[in-house]
Formats: sequence, structure tokens, C-alpha cells
Amino acid sequence: MRNNLTTIPILTIILIVFLIFSVSGCVTKGGTGDQAKTITVTDMAGRSVTLKYPVESLVLMDSTCTAEFSSVYGEGFDSKIIGWDNNLRDNSGDIYEKYVEKYPAMAEIPDVGSLDDNTFNVEKVVALNPDVVIMHDWEFMWDGEATKEALARLDQAGIPVVFLDFYMDPLTNSTKSMQLLGKITGKEQRAQEIVDYYDEKVNSIYSRLEKVQGKKPTVYIECAYKGPDTYGISYGDVAWGAIVKKAGGDNIAEPILLNKSKVLSSEYLVNQSPDIIILTGRNWSTPGSLRMGYTSTLDVTKSTMTPFVNRPGWDTINAVENQNVYGIYHGYCTDIFNFVALEAFAKWFYPEEFKDVDPAETLKEYHRKFMPIDYSGTLVYNYY
Repeated sequence: MRNNLTTIPILTIILIVFLIFSVSGCVTKGGTGDQAKTITVTDMAGRSVTLKYPVESLVLMDSTCTAEFSSVYGEGFDSKIIGWDNNLRDNSGDIYEKYVEKYPAMAEIPDVGSLDDNTFNVEKVVALNPDVVIMHDWEFMWDGEATKEALARLDQAGIPVVFLDFYMDPLTNSTKSMQLLGKITGKEQRAQEIVDYYDEKVNSIYSRLEKVQGKKPTVYIECAYKGPDTYGISYGDVAWGAIVKKAGGDNIAEPILLNKSKVLSSEYLVNQSPDIIILTGRNWSTPGSLRMGYTSTLDVTKSTMTPFVNRPGWDTINAVENQNVYGIYHGYCTDIFNFVALEAFAKWFYPEEFKDVDPAETLKEYHRKFMPIDYSGTLVYNYY
């Protein structure tokens, strides 16, 4: 009898302990109990990557991706970026100023260097010990060998790398990239809200383009980074060129460049005499470059665009003769705002069919809904 009496409490204790562990040991994203939670994703380069879930610290190897990350993550995003390159500060100083003005601590984020100028410091990244390094597919095209070397060294150090894509196939992969950001940070619902907004805007443009009849306008688009004396790169069926095609334009660069981004000769441009010219501007420090962005006024944008319009031979081009020269913020070539570029291009290509579309208002709305900084400046521009 004594043995039975002592056995009952022991069995009860075992049952209670079992129930406690059953409740607390639920499997979540590849982790159990006290083990570190992980998630495995396929990134935009087609790589299978396993990393900590949710990501709490990251290094941005294109700091202009701050717009996407801050939109997806929301409150507290600034404390999660523990390292980045100098792209935001040097090429988008206007946006950098807006972020730092509101989040002063961002001025102290360590610069880990860049792949495109061989300043990338792997040791510095390893010392920061981020949960993930964010890179972009375009880095394979522009900085292929440096990117492969960086990947090998980061892999050796046990630091995962996730690739996004807002450039190679922008109007297809941008939403996928946003969902990927949401997935690794545990902000999937917020990311989906952005994707839904994006899809609503682009699908509206696509459905209206299907009804447009007649010949497509021929289009030339140039990165106005170097100033009017030196022609900047144009785009085949990639980046800006891909958006031109989706907006119903006939890109004069595509037959020559295919899916590359290179400079076209002035002779070719003048001989082609496109119907539309689009120049991309930014807050570049290069003398003579087209100035656009959050801190650029209409007067500044016009005064810096005029020397381009006055290039030799341009007075004979259809776009200039018919006053169809436009400017757009260059950052929209590599970020989520490419849907605004689609709106602007469709309006410029088919002004009657899209006369009710206002890309600037769309930008303001997106900022109100998703961005931590306010809309300002000149980001979409009609020269005439």
C-alpha cells in the first residue's frame, strides 16, 4: 500500500512537467524551446539562405534601401541598421538629411565601405556581427568579382547574405523583395500592405494601357550623372528600360544594349530622334549633374536640366521640338518607388489617356501611409 501511495505523486509530477514542456516547446520557424529560432528563405538571386528569425540587426550594402527597410519595419527601424555603405550619404544626400534630421543616431551608423570602389571592409562587418547582410542583384552585374569574393568571406565568417532586386526586373521583383524583407524581419503583414498598394497602382496602369491604340512613342532615357558634356548610361531591357517597356514605350536603347546599361552615342540618339526624352536626376555632387530630390526646388531642377536640352543636335530631336523632355528622381530606378515611375512614364507617353493620373500625389500618399519621412522637393518633373 505504501508503494502505491508514493507512486501516485511521482506520476502526477511527471505529467505536470510533460505538459509544461509541451506548451513551451512549440516549433517556430525552425527553432524549438531554447534553441535559436531560424528561418530559411530563397532570396532574389535564387539562393537558399538560413538566418536568425526575426532579424534584429542588419548591414545594408546599398544604404538607399533604407526607404524599403524603414517602410516595412516601421517604428524602431533605425536601431536595427548597424552598418551600411556610403551610397545614401554620397548619392542621396537629400534623403540622408531627412532621415538624420528625424533620427539623429543614424548619423553614427558605421560605414563598412562599398563593393564598387573596393573599399568594402569584411572585417568591419564581421566585428559588427549582424544577423544578415542585405545586398542587391545589380551588384553581380556591376561588381561581379568583388561581390563573389565578399560572399565567400562572409560565408566563411558565418554571416548570412540575402539579395533583393529592385533593378534587374523592377516591376516584377520589387514586391517579391518587399515580401522577403517582411518575412525575415517578422513584418509580413506590413510588407503585404505595401505590396497591395503597389499592385493596385501598377495594375490600374496596365489595365488602361491595354486599351491604348496606335504607335508606341520612341523613348530615350539617360542617367544625367556626369553633366551635359559627357553622356551618361542608358538602359536596355533592365532597370529604367524595363519600366519604359511596361509603360508602353519603345526604348531606342534596347536593340543595342539588350539587358545591359551602357552609354549610347550622341550620333545614334540624334539619328533616332526619339519622341520622348527622360533624364534622371539626384542629389549628386558631380558638377553639372541634374539635380532632383527631396531638397531640390523646381528652379534648381530646371536650371540644371537646361544645359542637357541645349546639347549639340538636340534641337533637331522630336522630343525637344515637341517639348516632351522630362526628369525623374534616379533613385526610383533601384527602389520600391518604381511604381511611381510607371505612372509618370504612362502619363508622359499617353497624356490624354492618363491626364487624371498625378504621380506626385501618389508619392505623397505613399509617404503618408508608409514612410517615416515626409514628402518634399522635386521628384517628377516636366521641363516645359
